[in-house]
Amino acid sequence: MKPSDFRIGWRLLLQERGYSAVTILGLALGFAACFLLMAYVHFSFSYDSHVPQAERVYVAKNRLNILEQGGWFDNTPINLLAVAEGSPLVEAAAVALPGAAALRQDGVLRTLDFVVMGPAMPKVLGLRALEGDLDAALQRPDAIALTENTARQLLGAARGVLGKTLTIENMQYKVAAVLADPPAATTLPYAALMGTGSQMLPEAMQKRLDKHKASNWGGIISRLYIRLAPGATPQALQREMQAASEHSPFAATLSPDMLQRLNGRPPSDIGLTSLRDWYFDHDLAGNSSTRHGDTKLVLGVAAVGALILLLAAINYVNLATVRVMRRRAEIAIRKVLGASHARVAAMLMAESLLASVLAAAVGLVLAWLLLPACAQLLNRPLATLIGPGAVFAALGVGLLTGLLAGLHPAWLALRVRPAQALAARGGQETYGTTWLRRAVTVFQMTCAMGLVAITLAVAWQTRFASNAHPGFDPHPLLVLELPSLMWEGQAPRQLSEALLRVPGVEGVTYSPSPAGRYYLGINNPVRTADGKSATLQQRAVSPAFFQVYGVTPLAGRAFDPQREQEQNDDAVVLNAAAVKALGFASPQAAVGQSVALEGRKGDLRPVVVGVVPDLRYQSLRETPAPVIYRNNRNASVLTVRYKGNMADLERATDALWRQYFPDAIPDMHRAASYFSDNYEDDARLAAMLGAGSAMALLLSAFGIYVLAAYNVQRRAREIVLRKLYGAQRGAVARLLGKEFAWMVGCAALVGLPLAALAIQRYLSEFAEQAPIGAWTLLAALVSVLAVSLGATIRHTLAALRISPALALRT
Repeated sequence: MKPSDFRIGWRLLLQERGYSAVTILGLALGFAACFLLMAYVHFSFSYDSHVPQAERVYVAKNRLNILEQGGWFDNTPINLLAVAEGSPLVEAAAVALPGAAALRQDGVLRTLDFVVMGPAMPKVLGLRALEGDLDAALQRPDAIALTENTARQLLGAARGVLGKTLTIENMQYKVAAVLADPPAATTLPYAALMGTGSQMLPEAMQKRLDKHKASNWGGIISRLYIRLAPGATPQALQREMQAASEHSPFAATLSPDMLQRLNGRPPSDIGLTSLRDWYFDHDLAGNSSTRHGDTKLVLGVAAVGALILLLAAINYVNLATVRVMRRRAEIAIRKVLGASHARVAAMLMAESLLASVLAAAVGLVLAWLLLPACAQLLNRPLATLIGPGAVFAALGVGLLTGLLAGLHPAWLALRVRPAQALAARGGQETYGTTWLRRAVTVFQMTCAMGLVAITLAVAWQTRFASNAHPGFDPHPLLVLELPSLMWEGQAPRQLSEALLRVPGVEGVTYSPSPAGRYYLGINNPVRTADGKSATLQQRAVSPAFFQVYGVTPLAGRAFDPQREQEQNDDAVVLNAAAVKALGFASPQAAVGQSVALEGRKGDLRPVVVGVVPDLRYQSLRETPAPVIYRNNRNASVLTVRYKGNMADLERATDALWRQYFPDAIPDMHRAASYFSDNYEDDARLAAMLGAGSAMALLLSAFGIYVLAAYNVQRRAREIVLRKLYGAQRGAVARLLGKEFAWMVGCAALVGLPLAALAIQRYLSEFAEQAPIGAWTLLAALVSVLAVSLGATIRHTLAALRISPALALRT
């Protein structure tokens, strides 16, 4: 190709401005959608890529086989840190505990997100201080390291802040180091760093972080990061850690019945995941305290982005093909004047490349304008992804698209025969080309139909899950997450008693975690009188818990504030799943039975006073866990039942909170919000698929419109002859509509089964599924039929008005 080819292409684009605007804008929309979705894909696959030699860094995970519903967790026993530190396979190892605290600066309360980490973490993750001493910040109990952005927000500058004091949770901290902000694509975000010996951790937590304490093998509170020594393999280290876990003091305390139920399996499985793969670790998707991605979902988003660009490119090829047919005379003259096949092809390819690159540039601008809205929709900071590299990559995609899209029009131009073209004969496409055009239109319909069906299914399941009954009515409940446990100080109890005096409040209770939020809690073996045992999740609640939540027992009774005390070891309540796990024949059979469970002073033998339904403590992706409810104050979540306008309760609660916890930011939420939060990613997926479906329908409509226009032009003489022989308007309309009807049918035969398969795979992740049936598939079919009708009706009406004299003459 020569520069003159591009000049000719540019002049042709300017001459036919309507054609140019349609082709470039249509292709630009496809590029914009593709660029936005690919930005999300690139962001997802870039997690933790900033860590030096990340291929040597691994994160430990733990599967508790002793649980009735075992699963992998991202926390492990702290004792594994000692195992890793003592292994020659490990270069460095450290634990991390993310947290949040209230910080008072210049009289204003803020929330500070921090990570408590071991002193070797800088070596594990390659952390470096920009100013100060990071090692000192992680070793001194009153020291803290800030990121640049945090230092700028709190102290007004990112440099020269060493030695300045911050008040966090009423304790004084000195800034010992400033380090760079972590990237957005990190699985360990933080605004500040502290050491495991920090005064932020109470004495009880310090004991739980003792890596040499035998009893700590039974707890999992920290995340373990390991940098392997050069040449070491994760498999070898995993075997060492697994052996240490199987021979731990905790494993030696398991009862014979528990060992029998394990059936030869170890009490827990220890695994290692590469840091680069940690974000996409599917094992941790439901039981992790941090966000994890789904590889299949991200690849699906990439496929949708590529598909939209392909649909836009198909439309461009269709338009370019029609344009080549109209330029047959021009192409014939160029050949007669001596233009070689290469020159003709170069002219068409240059025009295609020019249009495609212009469309890519326009699409890039559209993507940049839409990026903030897209980032908000996907809840990902995508704005940082637009840079010189992204621009060059986008233009490269434009060049590649133009090159591929120009092949078919160039091939048609090479087949033009000058004699026929100049005699105005042979202006029709070949039989094979006509069927190729139909096939790509069917492909567009198939894609649109499949995307619409999947979008409707995801949206319907998300709506169903968000509104699923959790076992109680959450609407009159307000949840307060306190900064301390109920037994720590007087403020929690005083706040609870003050809330009971608020007009309209019908009850106040406490629990360890809000219903609807991930919670591992305390899991201990519980044994029945006949020796049957199961590991149940313990939930510490007040005697008024079930009355406040409005839960009616299935058998027996619930806790009664008139009969039970807050510290009560004589009575417990089971949920239905616990009844089944312990082997009772029915809820009624469990009532009155004594069970044995571990206590601080030996085994306790409380009596089961009642059985309650399974409350929905997690999302619909998990089946309800077996739970044993006990009365004690080892809880930090208040729930208030209110009759009236919840906004009034929120205002009154805010005032009381500031009275009893003046140094903590009010943390209150309506109970229903916790359940909807579980499906935020599903809602975003539905919105993203909805945008993709709308784009696919639009591009499909455009392709159908072009094909309909060409069909009317190609069959104009046939239509006229039929009319002359007495064909009615309805017969002519059916003639044109029949072709698109079978195309929609072919698209349905291909697209709907594939969509049904994709829907089933998505729904298989849920323990409870919405009664979707086939209505989403039918709705997708109807939507494509409606689009086809709307795209063809103009040309159908035009065919009915064709002048016989004009059609036969041309």
